[in-house]
Amino acid sequence: MNNFEKACEMSLNDWLATIPEIVPEAEYTKNHEKWKRKLFNKMRDNRYHRFTTKTVKVLMIVAVLSALLLTAFVIPSSREYIIDNFEIFSRYKITENNKNSVNGEITVGYIPEGFELVNKQVHSKSIIYSYIDSKDITITVIKSSSIIEIDFDTETGVMETVVHGGITYTLYDDATEYNCLVWNENDYIYQIHSSVSKDELLKIAEAIK
Repeated sequence: MNNFEKACEMSLNDWLATIPEIVPEAEYTKNHEKWKRKLFNKMRDNRYHRFTTKTVKVLMIVAVLSALLLTAFVIPSSREYIIDNFEIFSRYKITENNKNSVNGEITVGYIPEGFELVNKQVHSKSIIYSYIDSKDITITVIKSSSIIEIDFDTETGVMETVVHGGITYTLYDDATEYNCLVWNENDYIYQIHSSVSKDELLKIAEAIK
């Protein structure tokens, strides 16, 4: 991606951020409805099938704007990532990240029975939720900016790729039954650290928004 394309992407992202989630329905005037009925009636009589040059230009502009709007809203939910492998560790990072701060909270839709939230930490680039059960088993959920890079000790642990629900996860097992699940979605990187089973990690991940 060249500098011009990057500038366009940044401008587009800024523009999208200004669009409200709920757009009120348009209210048309009586004259507009009258004009519309009149036009449709003429089209039924095989009229208005020839467009003037001005009309063609307007239609072309509308078509281009529609294509741009469709492109703007079809934003991939996850970004490309790479894993750099070094001698004693590996690093997970997003290839085209943003430097946005992390706002709001983490919506955790599922946690195994018996766990309760005991701590929240909010930083400019990350939000951390910590859960614990009666056996002192912990679950840590992290939402961070995509500029964050994550290192794994692969000298003793192993990594594998898991595709679940259309999302590609990186699962790290440190050989002590303590696992870490990493993925990126909607411009953020998510992590779950725990000794619960792989299936439970995926169930938690699937319910995070």
